[in-house]
Amino acid sequence: MRLVCVFLLLASMQSVDAQQQSSKITLRCTGTSRFVGKPGAELEFTPLSNLSIIVSDLNQTVSFQDKIVPITKITPLLVGFSSQHASGRPTISGRIDRLTKSVEIDWTYENVDENTHWELECRPEGPFRDWG
Repeated sequence: MRLVCVFLLLASMQSVDAQQQSSKITLRCTGTSRFVGKPGAELEFTPLSNLSIIVSDLNQTVSFQDKIVPITKITPLLVGFSSQHASGRPTISGRIDRLTKSVEIDWTYENVDENTHWELECRPEGPFRDWG
């Protein structure tokens, strides 16, 4: 009887782990960044490469660099995220197109000259390459 209980406990733990893993996906992205607040600067593109974005359905967050941004909208074609900050920190908002895997992220600062727009092309990493 004890052996059956141990087996059931292990099986339930594995299914929880599998659910947690399936509710998170890592995207590997490359693209460009550009300032959008400075006149004339919007034509200057800075390359971005090897950027990792983690989308967690369980936590309802999108994470990249050292930022964790709440998901505000999920549809079959789109994941939207946004976070309002104050005291000099930027507002971060963006969207992930689940069909094309393209990502756009906007960084809005109190000083509009620092406002930045990212355009990224991403691919899923790991066992969930068919995400979306």
